[in-house]
Amino acid sequence: MAKITIKQIAEKAGVSVGTVDRVLHNRGEVAKETREKVLKIAKEGNYSTNVFARSLKLNQSLRIAVILPDDNEYWRTQNEGINLAATQYQNLGIIVERYTFDRHNKDSFLNQSTIAIDSKPQGVILAPLLPLETLEICEALRMKNIPFVFVDSNLSGTSPLAFIGQDSRQGGILAAKLLNLGFENGQRALILRFTDFDSLNKTLDERIAGFKEFYIQKGFDEKLIEEVIIDKDVEEIHPVLNYHYQQNESIHLFIPNSRAHQVAHQVMANGNKHLSRIVGYDLIEENISCLNNELIEFIIHQNPKVQGRLAVETLYKKLILNTEIESKQLMQLDIITKENLMYGL
Repeated sequence: MAKITIKQIAEKAGVSVGTVDRVLHNRGEVAKETREKVLKIAKEGNYSTNVFARSLKLNQSLRIAVILPDDNEYWRTQNEGINLAATQYQNLGIIVERYTFDRHNKDSFLNQSTIAIDSKPQGVILAPLLPLETLEICEALRMKNIPFVFVDSNLSGTSPLAFIGQDSRQGGILAAKLLNLGFENGQRALILRFTDFDSLNKTLDERIAGFKEFYIQKGFDEKLIEEVIIDKDVEEIHPVLNYHYQQNESIHLFIPNSRAHQVAHQVMANGNKHLSRIVGYDLIEENISCLNNELIEFIIHQNPKVQGRLAVETLYKKLILNTEIESKQLMQLDIITKENLMYGL
């Protein structure tokens, strides 16, 4: 039996060829009545594309389990990107189911992941923030033949369908380069870690390793770098800052997470901001304010919303289109300053 063409479908439905194309390839907005009419004619006429055939074959929901934290603006933005993509593909039956975990608690990650896997999703999106626990979860996903996509950070030995995020080590190298602009012999720098979350985050380890690598590459004295551990109260940084400020010594700061704004306010309160340059991560509201007020010089932007969107699109391409997937989808290292801030939002 001859297959109907797009032009013939358009004629029978009384719509344009463009409208038929949007319906069959799930692009753009089309009225529900028109969509149903076009799909009915296409099915009766034995029309077939990968997208159309797959959508007819499914005739059911395609569930994606999202295993991510949701405790700050960065992760909420990541989830926003996932929601946007899920909405775009909702006509194909894609449903996002969330399994939010507490980053303070390893058991929370394991428990939520186990619940997600037991629900038998067709695909999974997760961030491998806890290496050992992630290895266990990825093995369970492989045993059940469930494809999974990493966002934010990668983890060797796990073979995800794709990793979507930045090269953390290169991000650390970039941060060191920014802090040392104009200091040809190397600048004294503090790296600040917060024990509440940072102690469990492998991504931050990689950024810090990259930062130190830059000093080695340039032949700078590694003793110029000092790691400062902050337990709970960011004011704990003051004794360290004062030690250097009392000698009228410049001390630059690298905060390898989204909390640069907290440190920036403490430096300003100390009254010696002219001796410090600050580099941090993520365009959250508080960091944006500090950029505008020139309390922070540079923010490395990870585009979490784009990461979330690409994660859903990657699973869509695999599960519905059955196309080849690029296993490493690296996000560029965007440097945001007060002057180009408007373009990074």
